[in-house]
Amino acid sequence: MKIKPLQSVRCISCELSCQLFPDAAVRAQYCHRAAFAIWPEGNRFLKTGIIEKLLLNNQNYLSHGFIFIDFSFPNLRLFADPHWVDRLTQSGMHIVLISDRILTPLANYWLAKSNKIQGIIYSDDDEDIQHQKIRRLFTGHLANSKRGRSLNYTEMILLKRFVSGISIQQITKIDNIDIKRIYVYKLRLEDKLGLSIHKILSNIL
Repeated sequence: MKIKPLQSVRCISCELSCQLFPDAAVRAQYCHRAAFAIWPEGNRFLKTGIIEKLLLNNQNYLSHGFIFIDFSFPNLRLFADPHWVDRLTQSGMHIVLISDRILTPLANYWLAKSNKIQGIIYSDDDEDIQHQKIRRLFTGHLANSKRGRSLNYTEMILLKRFVSGISIQQITKIDNIDIKRIYVYKLRLEDKLGLSIHKILSNIL
């Protein structure tokens, strides 16, 4: 299977916004600031919130920087890809999920599946909880206490198939799953995400 190229990871520590990965800018290699990034880029509200609420008020004591993942519904296609964590791990930076309400079950799945993810900040965490988690992360501890429901492996596979545009009839052949079981898992998946598959697909196309 061909692996898609990773979107670039850029530093948000200062206005220069140097590229950190996959090809680090020369300037970034000699920078004494702790590197921080948001991936994927584009959510300016999240960027402002992270800088003002978390980074300016907490010191990173680690030698490696952090990639804060915009784990939100508009980015669902990225997180249905089973390789996204492995690609970001190659940056050498710590990975932290910032999850919205809809994708919380998927974020919990990835948190349980990958030991490369250091922690998760939920959209409804209050400011004190957010700061406690960041302080733990910036001192080399995990902030991986899971809250809420989680997708299981089969539900994750189905989500990946649906997002890829594969029909239920095709899934029965590809994954050798009985069609009745697929409908059962589909209902469970929709219940956990709080949206029908039809509505999910119509909103991310």
